[in-house]
Amino acid sequence: MIRHFDIFIAERRLAQLSSLTNLKDIRLGIEGAHWLRKLLQNTAKEPANAAIGGLPLGLKAAIEKELELLKSFGITPVFVFNGLSVIRKDKPFSTEDNRPGKRAQAWDIYEKNKVITWVVPVSIHQPDLLCFVFEILNEHGIEFIRAPYSAWGQLVYLERHSKSYVHALYGGSELLMYDVEKVITNLDLEKGSYSWLNKKNILNDLALTDEQFLDVCILAGFEYCGTFPPLEFSGFSFKGVHDLIKQYRNGFNAVQGYSDHAAVMKTNYIETFCRTRCAIRYHMILTDDGKVEPLNSEASPSDIHDVIGYRLPDEVYYYLSKGLMSPQVINTLISGVLIENSPLCNGETQEYRQFLSHLLELRAQAMGLLTQPLHQFYQSRRVISVYWFEANTANTEHVLNHNVVPSVHETLNTWNVLERGLEDEKKAQKTSTIDIAFCLKTTATEDQAAKTVMPKNNDKIIESKDEICANVLWKLLELREFLTHSQHTHTTWGSAICKALNMTKPNNNNESHHEQLFTALELIRFGYLHGNHYSRAYYSSPSHVSDEEKKHILLISRTLSLIPAKFKGGPWVGPLSRELLAFNSFVKALNRSLRNLCEMLTLSMFLNGDCVKERNDYLDITLSLPFLYDVNTGLGIIAMTYLENVIAVSKDNENKGTNNSPINDALKKIEETFTSCINVKSDLENGFLFWDEIIVAIKSLKSAKNAGVISNEISSQFLNANIWLSSKRS
Repeated sequence: MIRHFDIFIAERRLAQLSSLTNLKDIRLGIEGAHWLRKLLQNTAKEPANAAIGGLPLGLKAAIEKELELLKSFGITPVFVFNGLSVIRKDKPFSTEDNRPGKRAQAWDIYEKNKVITWVVPVSIHQPDLLCFVFEILNEHGIEFIRAPYSAWGQLVYLERHSKSYVHALYGGSELLMYDVEKVITNLDLEKGSYSWLNKKNILNDLALTDEQFLDVCILAGFEYCGTFPPLEFSGFSFKGVHDLIKQYRNGFNAVQGYSDHAAVMKTNYIETFCRTRCAIRYHMILTDDGKVEPLNSEASPSDIHDVIGYRLPDEVYYYLSKGLMSPQVINTLISGVLIENSPLCNGETQEYRQFLSHLLELRAQAMGLLTQPLHQFYQSRRVISVYWFEANTANTEHVLNHNVVPSVHETLNTWNVLERGLEDEKKAQKTSTIDIAFCLKTTATEDQAAKTVMPKNNDKIIESKDEICANVLWKLLELREFLTHSQHTHTTWGSAICKALNMTKPNNNNESHHEQLFTALELIRFGYLHGNHYSRAYYSSPSHVSDEEKKHILLISRTLSLIPAKFKGGPWVGPLSRELLAFNSFVKALNRSLRNLCEMLTLSMFLNGDCVKERNDYLDITLSLPFLYDVNTGLGIIAMTYLENVIAVSKDNENKGTNNSPINDALKKIEETFTSCINVKSDLENGFLFWDEIIVAIKSLKSAKNAGVISNEISSQFLNANIWLSSKRS
């Protein structure tokens, strides 16, 4: 939002209120970020989300209710979401991030009083939610796209187009900086009304030209550009910005007039102002014939790339618009910087900070897959990762070495398995699902693995969604060393995960844990899934829990926190665990990197012509690949609480001299505690089933011929915890 603009509008009574019946039978262009922000602040507001991680529990229900209400008013929504980020010249972490301080303060209050005080803006990073949102919109047949860059310019293009793709715009006040007549800024679907602004009325009230109004908005500050520093020192108000422009006639004169101001020089504000103005005036949009060009192409400067970013092939923007991949890896390439902000737990442990360095190779592989089919400029582009905890430390850039020989794409050139081979294997496995479990079982023996060694055949390229997904997953398994390079056979780690997957047969009562097993074994291999405290310990067990039991509980609850519990759709009810949130940060960082790798493996196939490009199932491919959504700490907290209750009830029975089983009492207590769960007992049973699979994998690793693949300490922790747990589960 433009800073204080809403206050100004309210004071001047410039917002107009109308009935939603006026919008019947129109196509409403909706700015996705604005709509989602409103939803999270109102209908799906969940303060505990910052403390448990994952997706807001009530988000799906809130979205579906919103869509149903729009439908009831005869409104056809067309959502436009942000794509790539516009290039910024300011140094990473040059502005203070106040979120870690707010999170730490909220935890301090919770640990003293058990009161939840987090606020939504501290917890939600919108890009983390978008695949989930896309899936819901897709299920309901709602039209949506990702813009090449910001949604604002794309919405203006859709409204201005001769074919009138949309008839009205709903979004933030930033849309008024573009060439629009009216903007709907708020929908009250419950009351059947909406608020809207008429740009001409605003300009008349301010006695400003369109160009001057743009300057006022930029200097006031919004997402792309901070507030003009001199305005901060005199007590900021929107009227103060207006007065400044009236005095200097335009924004450039105003910033030039303060060129000697210390804060203006420090922030390089004059350049920022000019770049921001240019980015708005000539914003890149995706045309209806698939080209990406400036919004006002006839007047755009020749060096627009310096503001927007160096141009990519139109093909990349098109796949982005269709949801084939998310923007993160591409953003990193264009900017040359991967910025690592502090996680929800604030990343205070030394282990988490070390873990980020371990992820560099994985992230470099994803970057290499992206750059290999692009212009030499991108192949040789220097890309670094910078961490929040090193912001003020010199010489702390971490280089992503993505330009390697042979390229990652070339090392994976034997994975071109076609539909016929897949169909035979589907029949053998009695499944129609292509996932990690399917791909591992397909390569379980040397004879099976040999059938998957297939060079590219230009006469018969990969065509179906299943072919694409299967080959992406096999490539992922090879890159993460679950499969061998030349023969596609199982490594020690591949054999371990396959044995674990074969332990149970998925049916209506239990679920496949293939993604969670993959994540668990990666974290065990990296050395971060264990029962020891990290350098900063948060878990303080009750007095009735011994030190040895504390280790068992910590290991079991960390492991089970990889599995999602099932919720009713309302806010979280129950205790919180900062200890498990710290572990969840490892899980999120790893899974997000694995997800990016999957997406770049997919994009690489398209850009290299390894599969049919023109199709209608781009989003289906995206939603079929793993590591799509973040898991929260819910089931880990449930397991931790349950095991502590079992111990407490056991000791209480012992003191009373009774022989009652503590399990039923402990189950009853957690059912009374975790009322936001659909069936907490079923969730716990599912978690313990996953634990059993992990134990099978641990035993396989421990007995492997190549000794030392897993440390004796880690394997002993799991096996001892398993013996301890055996008498404490139903």
